[in-house]
Amino acid sequence: MRIISNTSPLIALVKIGKLNLLEYDIDIVIPRAVFEEMTRFKREYAKELQEWGKNKVIEVKNKKAVEYLELIVDKGEAETVVLAEELNADAVLIDDLKARKIARLRGLTVIGTIGLLLDAKNKGLVSEVNPLLEELIKKKIRISNELYDHALKLANEKGGYK
Repeated sequence: MRIISNTSPLIALVKIGKLNLLEYDIDIVIPRAVFEEMTRFKREYAKELQEWGKNKVIEVKNKKAVEYLELIVDKGEAETVVLAEELNADAVLIDDLKARKIARLRGLTVIGTIGLLLDAKNKGLVSEVNPLLEELIKKKIRISNELYDHALKLANEKGGYK
């Protein structure tokens, strides 16, 4: 499965020590803008993300399409969507709601960080989603009460938004 990722999910995963989940049955690539965003000097986890992503960067060819989308979303999100179209990717990994909507309108399959965690549980790569959601919240990743509760329901786990 080929997935093009935006910055936010990668940062969320590295913050909870689960970047390795992207190595199972997934061919993940990132556009140049995402690599530059996540490895910006003095950014938390920049070195780890640079090491992880240095061989996963692919340049976007259609710069005009990126410029157009940049009127609506940031450069990393725009490049993620355009690169997914260029490579006929299976999905995009994006958390931002506006970018997710644009990707869907353009016919792309969208996965978010929480969807990836749920998939990892289904594959037996993690035993529970609830502690990972808790850790995301502790690390300042915003998750709405509704999304948190919905994720637990899909994971068939007890708990609730804290």
